[in-house]
Amino acid sequence: MDELVQSIYQTISDYRTDETSQSSAITLSDISNWIMQFEISDRVPILKELDSIFKQRYFSKHRTKQLLSSLVKSLSKEYEFENERDFLDNTSFIHMQPAGKSQGVLLEMLDNIIKEEHSIGIDQCGSVSKKYSIYIDDVLCTGLTLFNDTIKWSKSEFSTGKTNKEAVEQNLTNLVFVYIFAHSKNYNLKVNQISLTSKAIADNQKIFRAIEVNNSITGNSKIDLIMPIEEDNSSVTEYKNSIIELVDEHTKSYNKVSPEEFYRPSNKPDTETFFTDSENRKTVERAFLNKGIDILKAANVNNKNMRALGYSIPSRKNFGFGALCFTWRNVPNNAPLVFWYSGGGFTPLFKVRRGDSSSIDLNALLLGLG
Repeated sequence: MDELVQSIYQTISDYRTDETSQSSAITLSDISNWIMQFEISDRVPILKELDSIFKQRYFSKHRTKQLLSSLVKSLSKEYEFENERDFLDNTSFIHMQPAGKSQGVLLEMLDNIIKEEHSIGIDQCGSVSKKYSIYIDDVLCTGLTLFNDTIKWSKSEFSTGKTNKEAVEQNLTNLVFVYIFAHSKNYNLKVNQISLTSKAIADNQKIFRAIEVNNSITGNSKIDLIMPIEEDNSSVTEYKNSIIELVDEHTKSYNKVSPEEFYRPSNKPDTETFFTDSENRKTVERAFLNKGIDILKAANVNNKNMRALGYSIPSRKNFGFGALCFTWRNVPNNAPLVFWYSGGGFTPLFKVRRGDSSSIDLNALLLGLG
């Protein structure tokens, strides 16, 4: 266990260390104390799998800077510009999210990189045209933020008397999404939803991502997130039934019947490639689900978005999104509660940030977050 704790710490040790206050930085004892909250038999499998997962899915500040440094070069080649400066002169960067969100942080990092490498800032880009409108964010889980921001952007001004939607329709700009992590199933769902508002935007957008997370349970999906198999557990069954009741109540007003998406098939994925071992996957998924249920019960949470395995959409019948995506500055609320929720006597692995606030007990702040 000590070796695994040390290895995990080496991977995630820069978590929120760039902040003035070091109260949110992670320590070796934080990891050790966190794992002690799980059953003895589950501790080594959990640590072993997290050691592997963090090496794949934790984006340190340095790793993120490397990604952003390669972005302009990659997109310049993708869109066949003679050089990177020409690309920047024909590109605008979208800033839709409020202060404290990841988008602003990433844009500031990119701005510094562009200034250093090309002697212009982001606000000077697009001086020739806005042929490409680039939207940058860290994680796409449910896709709700992507959808809402895209609709808001489409109504915003492109030029005098012309909206961005009209600009797309007239082939004056193309929308480009750039993510660190993007869950493919939900990205596709949101593009289809956008097409109902603007087929032109849906048809003229493109996504680039450092890591594509395949979260479908069909075909040869790797199912590289937390989604348990069905087992005989009365506590889980009781919790499942409470979600079904909650969702049915939520959806009855618009006559929608939601399918159940609680479990992955026991024979999926076809071949285990994300976790180091299929039995360890079962152990981790079972432990995170059970502990999440315990946390919700103890904290007496009354929030239809929050589930044991992370935030979900109120119309979805699942245990939560189950995201396994982490950056040096935050953990999405779509990740299992064991990583980020402080309440019910449980101490999470990470101290999280929501907007401008660093929180210990997030119960009052989480309402409405997507």
